[in-house]
Amino acid sequence: MGSHQVDFSVLDFDTYNDYINSFATADDERFLSNQKIIKSIVQLGYRTTKVPYDNDEFDRRVLIAEQAIRPKTTAMGLLGDFMSPSNNDPVLLEFKRREVPNLNKYLSTIVFTSYISSDGYEISGYIDLDSSWRMGGSDTKKIDWKCVFEGRCRVRPMAHHLSYSNARYNMVKYTHSDNYLVMHDHHFGLLFMHKGDHKIITVGGQVNLYSRNAKRSMVYSPKLGYVVFYDHLVRKKV
Repeated sequence: MGSHQVDFSVLDFDTYNDYINSFATADDERFLSNQKIIKSIVQLGYRTTKVPYDNDEFDRRVLIAEQAIRPKTTAMGLLGDFMSPSNNDPVLLEFKRREVPNLNKYLSTIVFTSYISSDGYEISGYIDLDSSWRMGGSDTKKIDWKCVFEGRCRVRPMAHHLSYSNARYNMVKYTHSDNYLVMHDHHFGLLFMHKGDHKIITVGGQVNLYSRNAKRSMVYSPKLGYVVFYDHLVRKKV
């Protein structure tokens, strides 16, 4: 890969060791218990068609990729701009951190969230963040994201989202979004396929052949409760 090309794949890894370990094989773990030896073999290029980055180059590539997904100047501004500098809500901070990468289509994030309605029933759903943010507004059929970022509203799944479950009415509904097709599999359960690169996202939390397509993390805030993020690094835009 040329030095001027942006390698977004490095953003899949939290650390350099995670990056190097991604090249190791099951046989390496089985027959070479020494992690230093495995790391040396990988760094020499014996487990891939290209020589992996060294630590310094990996850090440089991460910086380049992060700079590439910074927002282009727009007159519209960002929803995150409505968030008070003094607001340290963990979930809102995660929303804000993901807004620009989703806007630029380098990252595609699905979130799972739930809440208890005033009559005591659970309502939950999976939401395509980019699609929901682009809808925007304060229409009653949409999430008022301005209100959410201002800390006055919570995120409430609705019937037009990827998945919607309402315990009161024993209702479950699935709807395709701008970025995802909803799929079902007898083994993996609920799946979402990205329309651009056709990568499949699983949401059950179990390790399987699709697990690497999205990074799963759970964040809690007193205001918004538990929110599960599924971050997919886009290979081909919709």
